[in-house]
Amino acid sequence: MTAAGTWVEEARAIVRAYPKVRAVEDVPMVSRTYLGVGGPAPLMLLPDDVEGLAGVLAHFTAAGVPFDFLGAGSNLLVADAGPSFAVVASEGLASEPRIDGDMVVAQAGFSVPRLVTRLVKAGLSGLEFAEGIPGSVGGCVRMNAGWHEGSFGNAVVSITTITRQGEVEEVRGAPGTFAYRSSPGLAGRFVAAATLRLTPDDPRRVEEKVRFYHDHRVATQPAGERNAGCIFKNPEGEHAGRLIDACGLKGLAIGAAVVSDRHANFIINRGGAAFRDVAALIDAVREAVLAKTGIALEPEVVQWT
Repeated sequence: MTAAGTWVEEARAIVRAYPKVRAVEDVPMVSRTYLGVGGPAPLMLLPDDVEGLAGVLAHFTAAGVPFDFLGAGSNLLVADAGPSFAVVASEGLASEPRIDGDMVVAQAGFSVPRLVTRLVKAGLSGLEFAEGIPGSVGGCVRMNAGWHEGSFGNAVVSITTITRQGEVEEVRGAPGTFAYRSSPGLAGRFVAAATLRLTPDDPRRVEEKVRFYHDHRVATQPAGERNAGCIFKNPEGEHAGRLIDACGLKGLAIGAAVVSDRHANFIINRGGAAFRDVAALIDAVREAVLAKTGIALEPEVVQWT
């Protein structure tokens, strides 16, 4: 079952049996990614029910329907032809977080900046660094999103997941679950919700920390411009942005994609950039840094080709 038309028909038939899992066809990924690049998804699932989605994924896997998972699209680069698989979006799983003492349960589709706002009001510290990460809870868990000394996984107690075979499982937030900008312990599962443990603190102090991170981010990152966040992971003991800057690559452009003048580890879409422009610019930066420093930068941005 390799032809797109074949698996789309199969997927349609499967989803019809699950009324709480809505399916939409030919969804433009330009509007679903912060970078604003990518062709249409042939089929996108918008579930608002975990059990229903589990049933769909079990049937998809059994039938050979290809699929992958979409959060907020904040660190995603999609091919100009669009993804060659069904896209399972988490945005429908976005009910208000449940806060009980120092424990918080948040669904995958809930916005991380909105979550930080709720934590400020509740006087809970530990995710202040995430105030400017424009992602969803599920995406930040899968990517172990972070900034400076903070990482999302540090606050995670457990994750409600769905395996690709449709089994709903709880995964502990143990040391082996998370790594730098990744979550090897999740093994490709869909993240449905996360339980977080945070530190009670004076709401005013929590708000001050959030303001500090906000001010620093605005001063050092290209706010207000279309981008996918940091393009490369930081090599051990180094910063990718510093290496790219030291190689004189700020302002390097291919088509409408350009290395940010504000922060060299960001690529900006100046308007109308295509996947091929951004991918070529990523390759050019990696090659230039490797040639000058001997360090091979590893992409942090996820690419769907």
